[in-house]
Amino acid sequence: MSGFAASLGPVAAVLAVAAAAGWGVAAALVPRGRTARPERFAWGLAAGLAVVALSVPFAFTLRLPPGWLPFLLICALAVLPARLLAARETVADPPQRPPDAAGAVFTAALVAGLLAYALRALTEPMWANDYLAIWGFKGKTFFAEGAVPQRLFQWPSLSFSHPEYPLGLPFLYAGIAYLAGRWDDHAMALLFPVLQAGTLLLLFGWLRRRGAGRTLALGAAALLSLFEPLYRGFTTGMAEVPISFALVLLGTSLCDRIDRTDRSASRRLVLASVLCAATKNEGLFFVAAGLIVAAISAFSRRGVFARAAAFLALPAALVAAAHRLLRGSLPLSDFDFSWLRRPGELLPRIGESVAAVLENVSPLGWVGLAALALMIAAGRPSPPGTRLIALAACGVAAYLLLPAFAVRGPAWLVQTAFFRTTAALAPLLAAGVTARLIPLWPSGESSESGEGRGASARSPGAPRPSTRAS
Repeated sequence: MSGFAASLGPVAAVLAVAAAAGWGVAAALVPRGRTARPERFAWGLAAGLAVVALSVPFAFTLRLPPGWLPFLLICALAVLPARLLAARETVADPPQRPPDAAGAVFTAALVAGLLAYALRALTEPMWANDYLAIWGFKGKTFFAEGAVPQRLFQWPSLSFSHPEYPLGLPFLYAGIAYLAGRWDDHAMALLFPVLQAGTLLLLFGWLRRRGAGRTLALGAAALLSLFEPLYRGFTTGMAEVPISFALVLLGTSLCDRIDRTDRSASRRLVLASVLCAATKNEGLFFVAAGLIVAAISAFSRRGVFARAAAFLALPAALVAAAHRLLRGSLPLSDFDFSWLRRPGELLPRIGESVAAVLENVSPLGWVGLAALALMIAAGRPSPPGTRLIALAACGVAAYLLLPAFAVRGPAWLVQTAFFRTTAALAPLLAAGVTARLIPLWPSGESSESGEGRGASARSPGAPRPSTRAS
């Protein structure tokens, strides 16, 4: 264990430096104020990890030695403009209140969830099949060769590594290894509890800024931290935990942009769009689903769609174009979309996919779904909550229909991927469901400007009238 602790140190140092650099970038992404600090930590982590990942292709392109020099160059290019464009709005802080018993219980549960996932992730080197065959394989190849070899995209013998998948996560692995000085897929697992912490901070901070009381926001974060289908040893090393973080970044920033909570919401939406598109193929789908949500909102908010569409679509399109230039056009090897031309044969396959899902839901899963349905039904209308739930519902529908196009048949994809991929929607759902519960769980907080319970009662789930120019 002492040897592992020694190898864990460099990775922890890299992640800390990345988060510190991201904190500087987040000055331009998140409003000021104590209430906004959890969100700033989360967005800073996202920005810092993006810098680490980007430093690898940046170094390869400029023929620089990968490592600290390109990382620091990108940090300077990102942090200095961010300081000049720092957000001027300030989120008014609610008055400090002594913690109640429920808050103490939720805090203990939150800590237990963080420790439990850290234990699951760090007990052994990352071992999941998709890590070994796809994400880790590519990252280790980039690290070992100091380049992106074209054989990854051209050799049929390497088709198991899914050359059509985005390269953001492999670049992140390689970037951490370059900065730490070695490839260590045991110590590198620390990234995943850190991503969990970032997700929970974002959820807590966003709910608080949107009017939730501390106890309600803590309860949502605590329940999510204990969601074992997402935060378990098997998903460590794969893309579900990173994409779950990216999706909740996307959903919350989209809601903020539509509601115009602050001027920096557009910048957050740009970063979230890039992260989604660079992490998994379905990231592009969720960007498209976000466009639909923005279009629906345009019926009631003039001028929303055109601007939100630009901030959503253009960054994702640039990421897709960069992948196209790097590796060419590659089909999705697991799917055959020619079934679209044969609707008579496609419909039975869709039925087979749905049947396979229903057959494989465990009794505990049905209990969880019933509890989720009750919480949604118990909530009150909330535009942000509805948008987030709609975005998650689009994901569930896509994951439900995709097995119908699977080359190996619907049942195969349902059994190997459906429940793992849908688990990544949990943070998005947690934010949406809790936003609908805000009016039912008054915060009991008030201030001279009329925030807190009174503000939430006037407009459930609407942005607080608490952002002011500093």
